[in-house]
Amino acid sequence: MSAPYVSTRSGRVPWFLQRVSAILLIGFAGGHFALQHFTSDAVSTGLTVAARLNDPFWQAYYAAFMVLAMYHGINGAVGIIHDYNPPRRWRVVIEVALWSLAAFFTVLGIRNVVSPVPLAAVKESYAARGFPAGDSRGNPPSLPRAYDFREELRELALLEYYLEHHTHRTEGAPLAEVFAHRPEVRLRDLPSDAARAAVAASGEAFDRWAQAVIATGPVPPEARRRGRAFSSSYEFALWAAHVRVANARARGDLAVLQRWASLPPYRATELH
Repeated sequence: MSAPYVSTRSGRVPWFLQRVSAILLIGFAGGHFALQHFTSDAVSTGLTVAARLNDPFWQAYYAAFMVLAMYHGINGAVGIIHDYNPPRRWRVVIEVALWSLAAFFTVLGIRNVVSPVPLAAVKESYAARGFPAGDSRGNPPSLPRAYDFREELRELALLEYYLEHHTHRTEGAPLAEVFAHRPEVRLRDLPSDAARAAVAASGEAFDRWAQAVIATGPVPPEARRRGRAFSSSYEFALWAAHVRVANARARGDLAVLQRWASLPPYRATELH
């Protein structure tokens, strides 16, 4: 018959750390959940994730999160192995294997977090290629769903999101003016021709705004805020114009291409 547990046994430190790591993980997981659902980062795209992972605070946050999660999981598994009390030789082999795997995946995860693709490279990739299109599966898995952010309506919705939440505004135009919004009109309630005309009008309004901002020239470095994905309205307007051109080529939108027949190059490292 096994002896009753007493706090003076050698396992009391892992027992205590298992509880401490669980409490800390609740905080880290809760913070991540809140970030993903209740903040301006609730819409996760390649750009927003790159902006977050190039921030030293979030690098440290997710590195600590991974260390705690890996320790908590492996320490719990080791505790279960002890409960079954296998022969000492097998117990040592299993524990060494588990902790070695934990160390490998922890180092791999931290390496990925602290050395992400630079934000400038991600922005320049979008500027050159436009927004993506493809298939995705839901959660739980379902039939593939097609998406195409090169469609003008989806493109404008994503640009509005970036301008509102991830751009340091250095001009004061309201979003309703930038995108020619009509809050009282729902596009799905309009005939298809009228809906297409409304989307085209919104795109034209955005292009007029972007052209006016670009004409003012780059913002001085001291006026930029590098904590945002786009440090100024000028940088965003120029980047968005290049995205619009790339998307317009993909969908064959000659009107947009004509409006942007002449466009300065976008170099993120010079404007951020």
